[in-house]
Amino acid sequence: MAVVQWELLFAIVAGLILFLYGIENFSREIINAVGDRFRDTLGRLTESRWRGAAFGALLTATVQSSAATTVIAVSLVNAGTIAFSQSLGVIIGANIGTTITAQLVAFKLTSFGPVFILIGFVWGLVGGRYKFIGKPLFYFGLVFFGLELVATSLDPLRTDPQFLSLISNLDNFIIALLVGVLFTTAVQSSSVTSGLMVVLAASGLITLEQAIPVLLGANIGSTTTTLFASAKMELYARRAAVAHLLFNVGGVLVFIPLAGSLADVAYDLGGNVGQQVANAHLIFNMVTATIFLVLLDPFQKVVERVVRGEEKEILFRTRYLTKSLPEDNARGFQLIESELDHGLEVTRDLMDIAFSAIMDGDGQVVRKVGKLERLNDYLDEEIEEAILQLSRRTLSEDEAQRTILLVRMSNILERLGDHAEDIGEMAAGLRKRGRSLPEDQVKELSEVYQLLRDNLACIGERLIDVDDGTKVRVKQGTAAMNSRINATYRQHISRMREASLSSDSTLLELMTIMESANDKVRELAAMGSEYSHLMRGQAPFEGGQ
Repeated sequence: MAVVQWELLFAIVAGLILFLYGIENFSREIINAVGDRFRDTLGRLTESRWRGAAFGALLTATVQSSAATTVIAVSLVNAGTIAFSQSLGVIIGANIGTTITAQLVAFKLTSFGPVFILIGFVWGLVGGRYKFIGKPLFYFGLVFFGLELVATSLDPLRTDPQFLSLISNLDNFIIALLVGVLFTTAVQSSSVTSGLMVVLAASGLITLEQAIPVLLGANIGSTTTTLFASAKMELYARRAAVAHLLFNVGGVLVFIPLAGSLADVAYDLGGNVGQQVANAHLIFNMVTATIFLVLLDPFQKVVERVVRGEEKEILFRTRYLTKSLPEDNARGFQLIESELDHGLEVTRDLMDIAFSAIMDGDGQVVRKVGKLERLNDYLDEEIEEAILQLSRRTLSEDEAQRTILLVRMSNILERLGDHAEDIGEMAAGLRKRGRSLPEDQVKELSEVYQLLRDNLACIGERLIDVDDGTKVRVKQGTAAMNSRINATYRQHISRMREASLSSDSTLLELMTIMESANDKVRELAAMGSEYSHLMRGQAPFEGGQ
């Protein structure tokens, strides 16, 4: 008897391993096949909560993994591709998509697993330009082959008294719920849990009433992957992960008192016990998804209160420009000018955060510098593309000159972003070496940076409103900054000489970066002034250079 039990155990475990391996690789192959197109599509299709939910459901049904969908959604929030609010629809829809596995198992499509394995293998050999389809088909077949192996192996257990005694513990609702949470957390896939429940029910080993709390627990257990993935991400990505947890826990709390009614509805829909379990799983996820989509705005506020923070969300999108400019040239110029001012705002934030990274060296701050610098580059590219569109039209001489100045100002902002990134990289280097700057050096750097920041602030919020007085103030600020830098150099050399230490170049390098950044600020003020003169039809002011 013991030999038989061990054989059964190995067969069941082998089937589960194949199932897990199949789902993991099927998800990866699908995502690799669509590549960046997937990310672009996700950004476009999540503007509406209902479309986002439909897309999340379809994607999860395709890749056979709600964990893959939610982790990707959270990662895209962290990358700034979609907003936190957009991710909520995708996360909710993923729970609907995950029900497809249970439905396919209930309809006994697992027996077609070997067919898909064979087709996928052959297709991978002779598929030509569509050869990439072979691997997803192969792993799709492996998912069902694994479940079919489990189902076949479970058949002798119908009459095993020890196994039946173990299963009887699922009569306790709380124990069954915890089994669902723990098992799903262990295997990192609610699809495994739901598929296994359908197989057990279809084999007559568990009842519908026993399976329902396990399915509810599986929804909670499925959130651990996303929570782990978001642990070191930014605020809005962490909010998306916690939203996944609160949504699933909230849905379970709603249905705990309704578990009996859920079983009645599933029973009334007919079919064998396996189909009833699959239907209960579908009803539960459909109802909870609908409730939360209707109440999405208050739900979002709850998440924001649970995960507090004041950070601005960084999104890789233009604020004013669209893919095509209006036919009216004047309106086109207005949109480009406004986007340039948006770029100026991003650059200011980037400079401030980069300098703060030097003072505290926090890893999250350093990563945010890199993200803002990429946004800075992105806006420069979008502005240049819009200016290129405008330059292909019939323009007056002044309008042509304005396009040149707009390109140059956008490029200067991009180079300012590069300087900020250099500061961020130095902060990262200090952190990696476990070092921090002495307090007196931090104070000296702060004084120099404040002068740089004052010069940038002189420009104001709009580059096209820079006047001649601004150029003069920036010139005066530059003189003050140069004086402060020279004094800092003298103090640093004196410290090194008195302490008989070899020179640490970090302070000097940071001074050089800030001095170069200020040169760009001065150029920006000069070009902004020239641009405003062009708009007013005046000759450029030459003083203050």
